[in-house]
Amino acid sequence: MIYYHLFGLGVAGIAVLLDVLFPGTAILGPWFWLLFVIVFILTLVAYVVSDLSIRRGGELSVFGLIGGLFIKLLVCLTVVAVLIIKFPENKMLTAFNFFSLYFLFTVFEVTCLLRNLRDQNQT
Repeated sequence: MIYYHLFGLGVAGIAVLLDVLFPGTAILGPWFWLLFVIVFILTLVAYVVSDLSIRRGGELSVFGLIGGLFIKLLVCLTVVAVLIIKFPENKMLTAFNFFSLYFLFTVFEVTCLLRNLRDQNQT
């Protein structure tokens, strides 16, 4: 869990660094930090649900993994769709920020879950 928070701080640090290094360009949209917090929290919830289902084991562990990822995807896409529909002036930038964050956090989540599955299979 500590690695996840460090990863989140690293992503936030890179975002702040990009904003400082390139102040005139629009790399981060106006809703970047809202998207960051939502994706961060939803990934944390999905990871905890998936990790608990892996530790519980059995056939339901697959449903926990898929369910956690699906709920995260559904809620995240709903939030970004509402933002794009409600504030259409920066559609591409909002979508780019969202998919960048979603991809980064999902890769981290899946990597950690696969590591947990590998550890469970070795015992």
